[in-house]
Amino acid sequence: MYKFDEELELVCLPAVIYKQLVDELNDYGWNVLAEQVSQQLGFIGCSWIKSLDDKMNSKSSPAENLLDELNIRMCTVRTLGKLLENCKLLRALSIIHEPQALVITRQPNSNETDEVRVALGKCFKLKCQATGLPPPVYAWYHENLPLEGQNKDELSIIINSTDQEGEYKCQVTQISSDELIIDQLTSNPVCLKIKSTPVVITKQPLPMVEVHINGTLRLSCLVDSHPAPNYRWFHDNTHLKMQKSHELVIEKFEAQHEGKYYCHIFNDISEVYSEKSNVIIQLPREKAVAKIALLIANENYYYQEKLKTPQKDVAKLGQLLEQIGFQVICLLNLTTSQMKNAMKIFSSLLCDGVYGLFYFAGHGFKMQESYMLAVDAPNNFLRTDAICESELLAMILPKDPALLVVILDTCQTVPPKELNPEIHREIPKVNEYRSNKNLRNLIQAYSTSSHRPSYERLSTNCGLYITHLSKFITRDIPVQKVFEETGKSIDIWFEGKERNQIPMFALTVTKPYRLIDAIYAGKPSDVINYLETITTFPNKIIDLNFKQSGINCQLVITQLMKPYLNFVKLTLIGLNDDVTGNLYHSVKLEKNNLYRCSQKNEFHLHNPQINKGPIVISIERCGYSIGATLFQVSDHIPLLLRNL
Repeated sequence: MYKFDEELELVCLPAVIYKQLVDELNDYGWNVLAEQVSQQLGFIGCSWIKSLDDKMNSKSSPAENLLDELNIRMCTVRTLGKLLENCKLLRALSIIHEPQALVITRQPNSNETDEVRVALGKCFKLKCQATGLPPPVYAWYHENLPLEGQNKDELSIIINSTDQEGEYKCQVTQISSDELIIDQLTSNPVCLKIKSTPVVITKQPLPMVEVHINGTLRLSCLVDSHPAPNYRWFHDNTHLKMQKSHELVIEKFEAQHEGKYYCHIFNDISEVYSEKSNVIIQLPREKAVAKIALLIANENYYYQEKLKTPQKDVAKLGQLLEQIGFQVICLLNLTTSQMKNAMKIFSSLLCDGVYGLFYFAGHGFKMQESYMLAVDAPNNFLRTDAICESELLAMILPKDPALLVVILDTCQTVPPKELNPEIHREIPKVNEYRSNKNLRNLIQAYSTSSHRPSYERLSTNCGLYITHLSKFITRDIPVQKVFEETGKSIDIWFEGKERNQIPMFALTVTKPYRLIDAIYAGKPSDVINYLETITTFPNKIIDLNFKQSGINCQLVITQLMKPYLNFVKLTLIGLNDDVTGNLYHSVKLEKNNLYRCSQKNEFHLHNPQINKGPIVISIERCGYSIGATLFQVSDHIPLLLRNL
């Protein structure tokens, strides 16, 4: 029913009502009504509609122009009402029509369920429909809080958080033209339940934990899961029935509580197990008299395949060991005799209270024991051409170092019998070794296990083993844990690939040693003083005088590439541009070790200790020698090299 006579022409409507119609249609819908009028009353289409909004030729608004057109054609209240109803312009219709009661015609739970389950990442939709004049205005609520932007009869949101779980409902309101609330209804609620999600661990328990006697152990395992999961903690596979939360707490920790702990987390659709945490009693920290490392990198083999990464491996490891207080000796490309002499010097330094670390990167093999190959090993080598690990231990262990770590980064394969039958007929030498105190505190680590190869990674700077060992070598963890974590790291790297390289280690450790253990404060030990004496490589500048030509210059002696002691750079300085220097051996060597560089008057000398006589330094002008002198390089290299 209309508020006015249905036959009343629009021009006769009260001015206030007429203005309300104009304002409402100007805000929303005049063009919709214009299209309806043009279709039903036969007005010319688009051009006529555009003329209503002709600001150039009319000062009236589009709605005023439209109503004027209807007035001209004696449009009545009933006709306008039908037009507005067909266009669904209900707010405009409510200006001339009597109010109609607000009624919810469709509840959000119209499918007769008060609960909806939706998975994370999916769309959640609800629909609420109502009738009435003025037309209903919709507002959706979650747990009685309004949802921003959700003001239509349909709610549509993406569920991306468990916080969106809960009760949803729609509030329907009738608002008069003067913004007063006429009526308000609330729909039936619908409860959203988010479907269960698999348990995913976001933070593992610490892999290594130390606890003081009578202290408190705390381990935690954090997960993403919906709904909240159940937790079951285990100690060495024994269920701890009282530990039911994400955090395990054991007060008054004692020796019986040591062991491996892990957590079983599960909900109604999945389960996971955490990584194991090794928990031990925190003991007093050890200290070392000194920490000394011998690192050997062999890659330029005379008769074997050349290697690519040992030089980088040793440089990387040496740098890390220096960071934790080790005095490091690094040597590159040693022959068998040089390796044995280096080991003897190393063993002489490892007295009582000293931590020693030996690392070898190069070719090797396994026949009952592990063997290292020097760069001069023949093509069909025998065990006597190699250096056995037991030979190294026989040198060192009688010195009773506090800790000895031996790392062999070599293949552990057996030489093929069809290619090297002699080595299989050879009777091996047996090396006996034991410490005087019979407490060996020995760790033997291998980059791979028996009968397996060890790989270089040409795509990276370092080999596979050092790449992973370097992650843990400087950590504050027991020394055996360093190698345990290295093995795990390599296992993870190999996941989904063929696992040919499997690191291993063996130990007879009696105390909680760590590679980062401090050194006793105070005056440096005699061992350290002696080590510095034999390894110091000061830069030197030697004056040279060529009496034949009256030319004087200087020879600069420096370490070619740190940290390697046995690579020397020799540079002639002070020569005129037209004079060129040249260096060569006075006594020919079987294998040349002196090389000219691309840089003028610069030379590299590898393993200078093998020189059998002085170096000849000559100077030339226009290709003719104009002078020469002898230089005894062995007098200017570290004492350690002279003893190799």
